[in-house]
Amino acid sequence: MSEAALEYDKVCQDYLTGLYEGLSGFISYEPGEKEGGEKGKVFLTYGEILYPSVNKVIGYLDINENDVFYDLGSGIGKVPLQFFLKTPVKKAYGVEASKKRNDHAIRVYEHLKLEFPELFKTGRQLGCMESNFLEADITDATIIYTCSTCFNEELLADIGSIVDRCPNIKYVVSMKPIPSKLPFDTILEIECTWDKTKCYVYAPAQEGAVEVESTEEVKLEETKEVGGTI
Repeated sequence: MSEAALEYDKVCQDYLTGLYEGLSGFISYEPGEKEGGEKGKVFLTYGEILYPSVNKVIGYLDINENDVFYDLGSGIGKVPLQFFLKTPVKKAYGVEASKKRNDHAIRVYEHLKLEFPELFKTGRQLGCMESNFLEADITDATIIYTCSTCFNEELLADIGSIVDRCPNIKYVVSMKPIPSKLPFDTILEIECTWDKTKCYVYAPAQEGAVEVESTEEVKLEETKEVGGTI
């Protein structure tokens, strides 16, 4: 990055740190809340991808002012906010089932809108909704991210179905393989609040590109690495 870009990145990171001071997605649960949520395919276990790793994802993707970004399971809204500040996307939106976490995101986003209204003058949108993302309409998405580390195979397949219903989808970024019509592109090594992990990127095949592994082949290779079985 240029010196100016590095300086802006430092400003963004410091600003996000200040906005989220005292706010946390690591919340307490009511008895049986997590177990009950999982029956409805809502996984409340929390973790965050770190700021430099979101930058790494952003740096890999070809993002423009026509893109629409969604974070499925957006927690307190850090990733959509970073995409909004660091890329030209016209819309960055989070979908989060936990009201407590989503309320934190709303508070932060409203503060940003009051402090920097000029960021929204061109019609750009930053927002979040309290919803099970399986029930949300995100068919305008061009980029989908999900911190899917704790998701089961059934939910991953459901996300794949969502992806296949998005006519303008360009990228899917997920901590676990997503079975969809979108071809596997690459694996990025990233850092999260719990550990280093792999991030799977899916993108439309480019003309003349070398054929890559399918999702099932990726899963097979991943299993071999840890000495497990499918």
